[in-house]
Amino acid sequence: MMLHEFVVYLKANPGYDRIMKQIREKYQSLGHLGGTIRLDKITSDEREVLRSLFKKNYLQKSAAFSVEKFIRAFEETKYQGADFEEVLTCYFGEKLSWKKDLRSQYADERSCFFQEIIEAFNESPAALWLAAVLKNKNNAYAILNLKYNENPEDLKRLLIQVGQGLNQCVVEPEKIRLALFASQITKDPHAFDMNRDSGRLLLYALASYYQLDYPKNAQAQMELLYRAGLIYDEVSNYTIGRGIRAFVGDKIHLGWAGFAEAGEPLHISLWNISKIDRVSCFKKRIFVFENPTVFSEIAGILEDRPGSLICSTGNVKVATLLLLDKIVQGGGEIYYSGDFDPEGLLIADKLKKRYGSKLILWHFTPEAYQKIQSKKMISAARLKKLDSIESPELKKLAEVIKKSGYSGYQEMLVDQYRNDIEIL
Repeated sequence: MMLHEFVVYLKANPGYDRIMKQIREKYQSLGHLGGTIRLDKITSDEREVLRSLFKKNYLQKSAAFSVEKFIRAFEETKYQGADFEEVLTCYFGEKLSWKKDLRSQYADERSCFFQEIIEAFNESPAALWLAAVLKNKNNAYAILNLKYNENPEDLKRLLIQVGQGLNQCVVEPEKIRLALFASQITKDPHAFDMNRDSGRLLLYALASYYQLDYPKNAQAQMELLYRAGLIYDEVSNYTIGRGIRAFVGDKIHLGWAGFAEAGEPLHISLWNISKIDRVSCFKKRIFVFENPTVFSEIAGILEDRPGSLICSTGNVKVATLLLLDKIVQGGGEIYYSGDFDPEGLLIADKLKKRYGSKLILWHFTPEAYQKIQSKKMISAARLKKLDSIESPELKKLAEVIKKSGYSGYQEMLVDQYRNDIEIL
């Protein structure tokens, strides 16, 4: 389905026509996806395509770029991972061909290259990952093809780094900062950064190992790395909690306990979470607020009384998810509240899918929305996002919001939140 959609997209834009024809010519002459594309007398359609792909303006009359750069530009789109040889075949409606002797020689050399690396890893997770990618032609297959055609030696270096990294973090799981881990493997603290080839390949390898799809956004990437014991961006990835106690083994963590006893908010980073085994909440309930102002207001109302709260501050960060995971694992229940707009409902929907019956959509009802409906209109483009809501409990509310076209903000529900917390 993705292949067909990709081809339809390319054919619909005339700016891709000359580029695709040149890629076919390069493929037929080289026997693989590679070489450089040169466009003279660039058309306005081509100029727009290049600007969109490479994020810069092309004001000159001609342009040149590698086939690898062109294909990799689609990595950050929904077409990421598509086999471009199949894309070419489908685009032109014919099987691509090149000299038989050259094709045979290329296939033999390529097979020997990858087999040598697989054997070097001796049935370890790295060997199993690479063998599966080549057999199934999925996961990082498109990237491996491109890198092999551009520079086999460079690819070999990358695969050795990634293979060593994969084996170490899944065979000997231990919480460690990604930069330190990269230094130990490669002597370069930035080697596994997400904008590096080795970083992307490590994510592909981890996704395969844990039988997951490739993480397509920064939060999902950090969550996958954390699962393998690798902590990335611990400073900016934090959540805010109140009234939460943590334990290391059977011992209570004195730092968390001190803030809980004082009723003061605590900034909790990924590193903090990595150092504890479990957490506990008052009456095994956690009240989660999307809005920092509402969180602060409720925390102030509680003063020195018990009550466990979390502020997710909009889009839910990995630190918040991991802390909620520990709460649920300990038998806790989540009461989640947020704004009545497309973004707020999408966050609630995501959390409901993750935690199921353990998460209560707190005051996410048409009745509550109608009481606090604002005069701020929601654009048609934003309202369209509500079509992707999956939770049955949120679908009815989504329809009401689409019909009215106005937002509602949780600041207006502070009294109801306070009453619930006191009763529960």
